[in-house]
Amino acid sequence: MKHKTLPIAFILCAAVLSGCGQSGTPAASSSVSSADSAYYDPDSVAVETSIVKKGAIEEKSMFSGTVQPFKTVEVASPRTGVKVTDVNFDVGDSVKAGDVLFSLDISDIQNNINVLNASLASADANIQSAQTELEQVEGSQMKQQIENSKTAVSSAQRSYDTAKAQLDTAKRDYDSANALFSSGAVSQTELTNLKNAYDEAERNTKDAKEALDSAQYSYDLLVNETLAENKKRAQNSLDSAIAQKNAQAAQMQSYKKDIADSNVKSPISGTVLSCNAVSGSVLTGDMPFVIVDLSKVKIEINVSEDIVNSLSVGDTAEITVDSYSNEPFKGRISTIAPGANTDGTFPVSIEIDNPDGKLKSGMFAEVKFVKNKSSDNIVLDKNAVLIDSLSEYVYVVKDSKAQRVDVTTGLDNGTCVEILSGLNEGDEVVVNGSSYLNNGDTVRIVNGSAESKGNTDISEPDSNDAQSNNQKSAEPAEIAKGEE
Repeated sequence: MKHKTLPIAFILCAAVLSGCGQSGTPAASSSVSSADSAYYDPDSVAVETSIVKKGAIEEKSMFSGTVQPFKTVEVASPRTGVKVTDVNFDVGDSVKAGDVLFSLDISDIQNNINVLNASLASADANIQSAQTELEQVEGSQMKQQIENSKTAVSSAQRSYDTAKAQLDTAKRDYDSANALFSSGAVSQTELTNLKNAYDEAERNTKDAKEALDSAQYSYDLLVNETLAENKKRAQNSLDSAIAQKNAQAAQMQSYKKDIADSNVKSPISGTVLSCNAVSGSVLTGDMPFVIVDLSKVKIEINVSEDIVNSLSVGDTAEITVDSYSNEPFKGRISTIAPGANTDGTFPVSIEIDNPDGKLKSGMFAEVKFVKNKSSDNIVLDKNAVLIDSLSEYVYVVKDSKAQRVDVTTGLDNGTCVEILSGLNEGDEVVVNGSSYLNNGDTVRIVNGSAESKGNTDISEPDSNDAQSNNQKSAEPAEIAKGEE
C-alpha cells in the first residue's frame, strides 16, 4: 500500500524579524493557527508567518574610515642647534596646556644679558648728561644772557631817541638862523656855530642808530639762532642717547624671550604622540613633540555625489569601531567639503566625543548615514519577498492556503523591506518556507513552536545522506511529497 511521506524537515529560523528592530516594527509571528489546531494534513507545507503591520524603515549608506585626533599640534622651538637639558614627557604621556615639555641650555644667553646690563647702565648715564645739557640751554644762565641783551637793545634805543631829538632841535635852530642871516639878523659866526651843532647832532644820531642796530642784531642772534642751535644740539644728543638705550632694551627683551622659549610648553592639553627631543643632545630641525587632543576624535570619509546632498552639518552618524566596542555609537557631521576630490567624492568629517580616550588614532571605523527613511508604511521581513521574471511577490495565508500576491517594494535596508502596494494591515504573510510553496498549497503554520519541532511527520534527513551534514545547518532542506 502506498502512503504519503514527508522525508525532510523544514528547519525553522526563530525570531527572524529581530533584524528589523532599528528601522521598522513588523508584526510578531503568529504562535497558533487554525490549521494546526483543527487538523494535520500530511501534504501541507510547514511555514512560519507574520501578521502585517505598518512601521518605519531606514535605508542606510555605509562608508569606512579611520579614527583621527580632532586636534594635532606639532610643537617646535624657535631655538635650534642648542643642547637639550631636560625632557619631561614621553610618548603616551598626558599633558596639560602650559606644561613644560623640554628645556634648552641658556648659559650663552645669560652671559649676553650680563654684558647688556652694563651697556644699559652706560646708556642711562648718557641720557642723564644730555638731559642736563638741554636743561642748561634753557636754564638761568641763558635767560640772563637774553635779559642782558634785551637791556642793551633798550639802552641803545634810548640813546638813539635822544640823539634823534637833539638832531631835530639842531636842524630847526640852523634852519631858522639861516633864514635870518640874509637880513643881517644873525651873524656869520652864529650861523656857523649852529651849522656845526647840526652836523654833530647828525653824526651822533647816525652813531646811535648803528649802536641800536648792533644791539638788536645781537639780541636776535642770541634768541633766534644761538639758543635754537644749542637747544637742537642738546636735544639731538638726548634723542641719540635714548635711541641707543631703546635698542639695547629691545635686545634685552629678545634675550628674555629666548630664555622663555627655552622652556618649550604644550599649547594644548592632550597626549604625546611622538617625542624627538633627547636630553643631552643638540636640538635639530626635527619636530621635537607632537601632541594630539583625543578628548574628541574625527573620522574623515569620502562620499559619492548621490549621498552628499542628503547630508548636513550637525546630522547624526552611526559609528562602529570593532576594536573599541561591539555596539554602535553616535557621531556628528562637523564639516562637508564644498568641492569634490579628483576622484569625484566629497570629504566629510564626523566628530565624536571621546572623554575616556579609548578611541585611538588609526582605528578602523564604519560610518552609516540614513540615506532614505519612511514611516507609516508596511514593513516586512525581506525573507518573505520572492522574485521571478514577472514580479516581486509574497504568499498570504487564507483558509490554510498559500495565495501568491504581487507586491511593489520600496526601501530595503538588507533585513527588512518596505511594501508600497499589494498588502494590507492584518494580512498573514509567509516569512519562512515560502520558497517551497506554490500558489494554492496547503500550509501548516508552526512558527517555531516546540510541538512542531517534535512532530513525527517532520524528520531530519538520514545521517547516511552525503549532503546532510554539510547542508542541514546552512539552508532549509527540500520538502518532498511521496505518492501512495
